[in-house]
Amino acid sequence: MFYTILDIPPGKIFLAKTDKGLSFVTFMKNQGKFKEIEESFKKEGIPLEVDNTKFKVEEKLFQRYFEGEKEDFTSLPLDFISGTPYHRKVWLEARKILYGKTDTYKSLAHKLNHKGYRSVGQAMNRNPLLIVIPCHRVLGSDGSLTGFGLGLKFKDYLLNLERGDTPT
Repeated sequence: MFYTILDIPPGKIFLAKTDKGLSFVTFMKNQGKFKEIEESFKKEGIPLEVDNTKFKVEEKLFQRYFEGEKEDFTSLPLDFISGTPYHRKVWLEARKILYGKTDTYKSLAHKLNHKGYRSVGQAMNRNPLLIVIPCHRVLGSDGSLTGFGLGLKFKDYLLNLERGDTPT
């Protein structure tokens, strides 16, 4: 598994990929986060090797995104190394949510012919590809910001960025 760390306006972002596609994207809140990520991969028996040259396309796309340009990341091939088949179905359905648009957990469940929208929330909570699988675009049924691993403030930041509002 190859990885790189990108510097982007809100901080550092960790990306990992196989030769098949992007597998993992997360924000690094602090230096300790890298050790946590490294240990997680080690625990799964997945060796990490830094290789910045393999991420030129991703780097350009993330730069565009954080500059407020419309970017949906659908051009990137993915290689899911985690998640159940159900999680993957949810993630792929969420990937269809267009840039600047939102959907609800309940609506995604209906699209998947699944009655339990809480299970959609649980799948989103395990999303290994932050922003690429746009879990930040999934809202509560009443349109409220709910459930985001990096906090609701960051979810709001991403949604404002996509709407063209000055992020707070």
